Amino acid sequence: MALFGLGKKSDSAKSASAGPGDDGEGFKRSLRKANTFFDYGDTAADSKNFDYAVECYIGGLRHNPDMLERHEKLHDIAKRRNVNGGKPMKAKAIGPSAVDKMLRAEKNWACDWNNVQHMADMIDAAVEADLREGEEATLGDIAKWVAALALQYNANPNTKPNRRVYLRIVDAMEKVNGFELALQAAQRALMLREDDTLRARIKDLTAQRYTHESASNSAEGGSRKNLKNAGEQEAIQAGLDTSGTKTDQLIAAMREQYEEAPEDIDRLQKLVDALTRAETIEHEQEAVELLLQAHEQTGQYRYKVKAGDVKLKGINRALRSLNEKAKAGDEKAAAMLQEGLKKRLAFELKEYTERAQNYPTDLKLKFELAKRQFQAGQFDDAIGNFQEATREPKSRSAAHLFLGRCFVKKQWMDEAMSTVEKGLEKHAEPDDAIGKEMRYDLMMIKMEIAKEKRDAELAKQSQDLASELLQTDINYKDIRKKMDEVKSLVGELK
Repeated sequence: MALFGLGKKSDSAKSASAGPGDDGEGFKRSLRKANTFFDYGDTAADSKNFDYAVECYIGGLRHNPDMLERHEKLHDIAKRRNVNGGKPMKAKAIGPSAVDKMLRAEKNWACDWNNVQHMADMIDAAVEADLREGEEATLGDIAKWVAALALQYNANPNTKPNRRVYLRIVDAMEKVNGFELALQAAQRALMLREDDTLRARIKDLTAQRYTHESASNSAEGGSRKNLKNAGEQEAIQAGLDTSGTKTDQLIAAMREQYEEAPEDIDRLQKLVDALTRAETIEHEQEAVELLLQAHEQTGQYRYKVKAGDVKLKGINRALRSLNEKAKAGDEKAAAMLQEGLKKRLAFELKEYTERAQNYPTDLKLKFELAKRQFQAGQFDDAIGNFQEATREPKSRSAAHLFLGRCFVKKQWMDEAMSTVEKGLEKHAEPDDAIGKEMRYDLMMIKMEIAKEKRDAELAKQSQDLASELLQTDINYKDIRKKMDEVKSLVGELK
């Protein structure tokens, strides 16, 4: 039996194209051929031959088009090509299949990587390929990935948002049940221009999202159809009762469905969800084994990420238990807690290092890795990753905060002050949690520099920051004590 669509094709697909130069209307999956192309592409990218690297990656994706990590790597190569002066180029037709048309759109995008029109073209082509290929290639996730990027690029403050691109994303995402992305795009389009028809569509998309999320699987051949009774349907759909017998029944039902069709990704996910819901070591180990098997069979790194998340969930549960015992006065539990925290940090460092290597353009991962490096005292490595994370809008402020703390640990106080000041300037909400953290850190940094350099002006700036915090939240940390301390310093330096 084919596992995750990687095995033997149906008779109707046997004439599919195996690669450049073949005349079939579909494609033949070949991990061996795909990896050969990718290896050549990686070598070309390392030598900065980016045009050839793009060609190789497109060739590899023609043999394995739904490997998200390879699309992400191609996107990274395209960005490097652009930074090194690569010019936009229009791709020639690759072949007649829907996958070929998607890859032609992706090549156009790769050669003009921040062009949202090319992104929209690829989204449309990926959705069309997903619908045409059926189980032969699951390209809906690829379309959703590009849609998320297009939403980000189309909101670039340096360019005018393209309303038509938003509407194309809405149309495409609705076809592949990407309702959250469709709603985001529709709401942004509505902000650009009021539209009663679009308002009505947003209501409809909201309803569709609810229905889609509520249903365990309404597709023919899915889990709900094959359940033995309505009670099991309700348990799987609601997932509310996680105690004893009901959980065991849920796992048994999901395992039965999975074993009937182990190539069905949806069934795998539902079995993994049921196993992890039980919150036992044995069930989590089974979930991890299934996910690692899926990673090995498909080459898709996201399964290994999920396996890591399941392991981390178990670690955190054990640490919570130890923490409760330690709070109750159990000295042995307290010692085990400290050792467990060290082991968790080591695990997370290894996990996030590997994830950042596999998703080199994901700045949120860089930020998460940098936080663990900071905790481990790896300040030089953390600085580089925090600096990259400052380019990600959602983590920018926190990255500046931690970057300043890294500089303090290195005793680079002037750099720490400048970094936190920049972060605070760009932070929209000075009185939220991050804003207060940055003001407190900046107050402390300026106080320390003022003491060392006997700088009355910096001492006064530190006092002003303390005053702002005091007026905002008098109970924040030890701000009352620090206010007295900095006032004394100001008086001393006058």
